[in-house]
Amino acid sequence: MDTGKWVTLLAGVLFLGAFSPADACKCVENNLQRSYCTSDVVLKLKFQKATTQDGMKGYEVKVIEVLKGNVKKELVKFITIMAGTDCEYSLSPTDFNKDYIITGSYNNGKVSVGKCSYSNRWDNLSHQEKKGAEGAYKKGCSCAIESCSAQPCPTKQKTCTIDEYNGGEAKKQLKKQRCVPVNPTTCKWEDIY
Repeated sequence: MDTGKWVTLLAGVLFLGAFSPADACKCVENNLQRSYCTSDVVLKLKFQKATTQDGMKGYEVKVIEVLKGNVKKELVKFITIMAGTDCEYSLSPTDFNKDYIITGSYNNGKVSVGKCSYSNRWDNLSHQEKKGAEGAYKKGCSCAIESCSAQPCPTKQKTCTIDEYNGGEAKKQLKKQRCVPVNPTTCKWEDIY
């Protein structure tokens, strides 16, 4: 093997070695609109019990409503949880039989959730977040949402910034507003009614 191929091979091995297994499941800061837009399914459901099905760990669930996704609620009775990985989703036994909203992926007729999936009790959501999850967020799925904790926040095309700087507007933006396009290059926060 010539020297150039050895250098390329060695560089590839060093590059792969730079990532530790702990980096395998780093989550982007989760907010409901971003999760709604990037997930295959958004479900309002009740977790009933932890169980194993076809060798997969997960939860038996009762789906109350499919908020996003091409799945029939009566067909989703079990969701997998990426068990045994850094990304494993877990739920406290005290949270069973309570209404939840959860985002996840949908492949081969199965819903999967992980640690980075959005998950929250339905009654913890603001009125506006509930309306967003029920479809109001769909209008803004062509926009990106990024956090900013120091001024000046960079301005990017098709992006809304979550203003966390010096007590900013973050809570209002996340609980009462949605990020929507204004024109082909600009997005802005707008109130949900």
